[in-house]
Amino acid sequence: MTPLQASIAVLVLIGGVALAAYALLFSQQRRVEERITDMSVKMRVAYAAGAPPGTMTDSAASAFLRWVARRLPPPRTDTAQGERTAHLLSQAGYPRSSALVTFQVLRLAATVAGAIGALACGIILGASDAKPIVMMACGAAAGAFVPSYVLTRKAKKRQFAIATQLSDVLDLLVVCVEAGLGLAEAIKVVGAVCERQKQEIGVELGTIAGELTAGSSLGQALRNFAERTAVADIKPLAATLIQSEQLGAQIGPALRSMSDAIRTARRLRAEEAAQKTTVKILFPLVLFILPAMMIVIVGPAMIQIMRTLNH
Repeated sequence: MTPLQASIAVLVLIGGVALAAYALLFSQQRRVEERITDMSVKMRVAYAAGAPPGTMTDSAASAFLRWVARRLPPPRTDTAQGERTAHLLSQAGYPRSSALVTFQVLRLAATVAGAIGALACGIILGASDAKPIVMMACGAAAGAFVPSYVLTRKAKKRQFAIATQLSDVLDLLVVCVEAGLGLAEAIKVVGAVCERQKQEIGVELGTIAGELTAGSSLGQALRNFAERTAVADIKPLAATLIQSEQLGAQIGPALRSMSDAIRTARRLRAEEAAQKTTVKILFPLVLFILPAMMIVIVGPAMIQIMRTLNH
């Protein structure tokens, strides 16, 4: 295989993996009712056309990855690693049961792509002896690490977004509750509004409303919410709402006090981060900015001194 052919093969493989990842992980999520309605419509159309169920149109990348997933061993969720990965997927916004299988397929594809890419680079650079094998092993390790790293970053980003949006959502809940709505109906209305604005917390509020409609208690729905997101501010909020419901207290004042407390805690965290910047900026200042300043300031004087000494 020539270097050009190896490069083309690597680019095609990486493009296929990226297309599959986009098709499965970054597609817009819909609510449970919308998925059920869409599925029922497709099934009725399929039966009306005389086609068996399961033959509905789908993207080639999704079909290929599902074909690969059916031939892989099912991921084990009873182990510590599997449970941690499933919890991380839920925090990143992929709570479906198929998300773990999808992540396993993508990590396998990234491992193979990393190994092939490193091997192609070794061939192009003219590496000999055992160097291509070492490079292929390093590429496979990097490919296996990248999906976990991206998933962790996405989970942290989503947690930060939910924590930022929580105080505003509580204010909206206070307005709805004081206007006469029940807490379950207020959560449903606020969740629909936030979801229309493409906010991450809107999907979670819609899930809570679905659980309450299905017969789950408010305490269990809020505990599931805190477990799915792993945001520190949600656990005391859930405890306060559960206690208010059990004691028969008014929900509005409790929500308002929690909103003020969360907003105060967020301001304190922002002030703490601002105080840390003075220490964090010290190392870039010493390593990059200070040497450049010294070269600009002292450089001309040193050149003049060298010229004087040479004469």
